[in-house]
Order: sequence, then structure tokens, then C-alpha cells
Amino acid sequence: MIQRIGKHLKKRKVKIFLVFLLVSSMAWFINKLSESYTSRATFKLSYINVPKGYLLKSASKESLEVKLEASGFQFLGFGFNAKDISIDISEASKKKSKFILSQKKIQKQVEKKLPNSIVLIDLDKEDVIFELVEIITKNVRVEVNIKMNLQKNCMLDGAILLEPKTIEVTGPTNEIDTLQSIKTKLVELKDIDENFSKTILTIEPSGLNNTTYNTNKVVISGKVSRFSEKMIENIPITIINLPKGAIVKTFPDRVKVLCKAKLGVLKTISENNFTVIADYKDMIEGNEKVTLNVGNVPNNVYSATLIEKEVTYIISEE
Repeated sequence: MIQRIGKHLKKRKVKIFLVFLLVSSMAWFINKLSESYTSRATFKLSYINVPKGYLLKSASKESLEVKLEASGFQFLGFGFNAKDISIDISEASKKKSKFILSQKKIQKQVEKKLPNSIVLIDLDKEDVIFELVEIITKNVRVEVNIKMNLQKNCMLDGAILLEPKTIEVTGPTNEIDTLQSIKTKLVELKDIDENFSKTILTIEPSGLNNTTYNTNKVVISGKVSRFSEKMIENIPITIINLPKGAIVKTFPDRVKVLCKAKLGVLKTISENNFTVIADYKDMIEGNEKVTLNVGNVPNNVYSATLIEKEVTYIISEE
């Protein structure tokens, strides 16, 4: 019984000793962290506020070595944070073709961005030299690369619309001064029978490494309508370039045109809305037949196809 009590007391003494050891170690550690220390750190640099009309091509520094003074607590927290800092290029001075940010200006910028409890003791003495390229901005038209087929008896009701029609391009003059257009990736629309709208990506021209674009997407859209067909008969043939005193008679003297349009449009058109022409200059070459062409066609007619594309003729004089 006495032996068991003795062992229990020994274990209790060991536990008390360990607790006091832990407390005293923590007190010593906290006391040390409260003291001031100096240490070196490396900041990764990023650059902001490039002067208007210029593009940043390169900088002489990507990182900055600094010497800091702070308490142990501050350094402990500082060690777990990303050591990145942004540098304002707009404060740089232009000297010939270079922009230079002095070490003093860099120091002031760094000091402003450090916590008040951290003191900047020293940093690299080198200035930062920037290579900035003069840039211009212009609007460049978009060229759509599209393959489309419509279902039977369907037609485009008006032109295909593009938004935006131009893209704002910004870059060095020697890169974009000859740039006239930007093409889109190929878009294929198959068996279209209804209105459509589709977003497509543009293709950035090769070799323009310092050029930027305000967008890389355009939207194409169009209206699709169903059409019917109607044969327009008895359209007279008009002879053009006919000299004074010459008489031309064609066989036949009236022709037919097959029209495609919306049903409502077909109901309103007649032979009076069309002109079919033959050119006298083609007749004097001695051919037996002359080619006909459709002249005037109503704007809302999708297509107008001649049934007789050639006719025979006789030339006589008054």
C-alpha cells in the first residue's frame, strides 16, 4: 500500500515539473518574440500604372532584396504571407528612350506599403529601368469565317449581323499599322430553319506579341424566313445600247422569271416590277443568240432566275 502511494507521488511530481517546464518555455519564447530583430526578405515585384500611351515591355528587376526591423511576432506573421509588392511606374522619369525609377522613390513606395510595426532598414541600391513601347489604338474590322446552309424553302431575311463589327486594337505602331482585319474561327451552321445567334472567337494575328484587344468574341445573328416560288410571265425584253436607226426583234420578245420570296411578297409583284435586258453590243459580234440578264428586281425578292437565258434576234434598219 505504501509503495503504491510513493509511486503515485512520484508521477504527480513529474507531471507538475513538466507543466512548469512548458510554462517557463512559453514565457521565454514569448519574451524573445517581443524583442526587436533585423532580417532580410525578398519581395517579388509587380508593376502598375504604366504611363498612358505606353506598354511595358521589360523591367530590369523582378525582385527586390530588403532588410527589415520588427518584433519577432511581426516576423513570424510576415513569414506566412506572400512577399509581393506593387511598384508604381508612373513615378518613373523619362531619359531618352528609357524610363527610370530611382532607388529613393522605390524606397518610399515600399515604406508606404509595409505595416507601421515593420521598419525598412535597407534595400537594393540599384534603380529600376523600364523599357516602355509607344502604342497606338485603332479599330479593325472583323471578318467572319462562316459556312452555312439553309433547309429547303428557307432563306436569310436580310444580311447576317455582326456585333461588334470592329475590334479595338492597342499595340506598337510597327506591329499594328498594317493590320486591316481580324478573322474569326470557322463557324459551321447546318440545316438552319430559324433565326440564329452564335458567339464565336476571333483569331489573334501571329507575331503581334505586344498587342492587346478589347475583346476576343463576336456575335453573329440572322433572321431566317420560309419562302415560296412564283413564275412571273410576259416580261418584255429591253435592248440597251441601241444606236439610232437600228431595229432589233427578239424571238421570243417576252420571257419568264422564276422568283423566290416570302408568300406575302409574291402576292404583290408582277411583270411590271422586273426588267430583262439584252445588250446590242453583244449582237453585233455575229452570234446567233444573245444572252439575257435580269435588270431591276424588287429588293424583297430573294432570287430571280430567267427561264430563257438566251434568245435569237434580227437586226434591221428604219
